Amino acid sequence: MTRILFALSLILLTWLGASQPSWAAIPDDIDLLMETNDCPVCILNDADLSGQDFSGANLKVATLTGSNLQGTDLSHTNLMLAYLDDADLRGASLEGSQLNGAQLPNADLRGANLKNAEMTQVNLLDANLEGADLQGAILLSVKLGTANLKGANLKGANLRGADRSMALLCNTVMPDGAIENRDCDG
Repeated sequence: MTRILFALSLILLTWLGASQPSWAAIPDDIDLLMETNDCPVCILNDADLSGQDFSGANLKVATLTGSNLQGTDLSHTNLMLAYLDDADLRGASLEGSQLNGAQLPNADLRGANLKNAEMTQVNLLDANLEGADLQGAILLSVKLGTANLKGANLKGANLRGADRSMALLCNTVMPDGAIENRDCDG
């Protein structure tokens, strides 16, 4: 019951435009994730979960703000409505994961594998996706802002409704396979 009330509170705060509260990770939630791979609405902020295998995990509406997920296998994971603000996801695999409605502002996704990920209405404002593989990803109405997409592969990705006007593009493979170099220096 407490987790349901917490989830409803998070949704209400989001609707009201309030920022995501930041609490330290709850040790019992970390244990639950490690033991069961099922941790919806868990609080895992600032946790070091680097290099772990959480493929197929349920992390729906979990808060992972500032967490270290570098090199973590999150393939085919449910991260819908999850909070990953400022998370370190360098080299992580999120292939085939569901991230619809997730919050990833300022997240570091350099070199991450996001092939075929479902990312409708994801907040990627100022995220670093340099060298990320987004082939076949569904990126409908994502918020990019000045996200770094240098060297990213977007071949076959669906970017309908996404404003790419301020995103950084250099040696970026676009959905049609063309290379975009508009933001290359020199």
